[in-house]
Amino acid sequence: MKCDYESDDELRTAVRCLPALAMVPSSDVVESFLILADSMPDHEKMPELLSYFEHTYIRGRRRPGRGEHYGSAIFPIESWNHYEAGAGCIARTTNAVEGWHFGLQVLFQCHHPTMWTFIRGIEKDIQMQRATFLQGIAGTQPSIPIRYKALKLRVQNIVDRYLSSEILVYLRAVAYISHA
Repeated sequence: MKCDYESDDELRTAVRCLPALAMVPSSDVVESFLILADSMPDHEKMPELLSYFEHTYIRGRRRPGRGEHYGSAIFPIESWNHYEAGAGCIARTTNAVEGWHFGLQVLFQCHHPTMWTFIRGIEKDIQMQRATFLQGIAGTQPSIPIRYKALKLRVQNIVDRYLSSEILVYLRAVAYISHA
């Protein structure tokens, strides 16, 4: 599927819509997944991918018995859903370790700092924390880098249009913004 994914724009867009379900309200994720699954392009590996995604993120395996009874997903929807964060323009990642590690790389300006680089980085961080604290006491708002302002505005605009757009169009818009 990898070769087809790299060469087929329709397949690539459809697969990218799966993680875009994180920007759908929790109560609508299952229904949105089913609509998305029905619209997926034909590919020999697509049923396997959809089954994996459904059992891992959407709902668990079907339980024996009558009706639509499913077990719980490995990762419940509430643990990975970002709809509220997108509407409020707050979080950029759910992985705290990823955010912490990236923060260290930015702070030290390298992946493996020497002892002296580490000490200078800690001193720099202390100065930044002190400045942020003093700005908070003074009542000033911290500045946000321009690239994040533009991205947050785009995400908020798309999320605000959730109720007024068709779910597949919405998912494609989220998928496009996350990979643009």
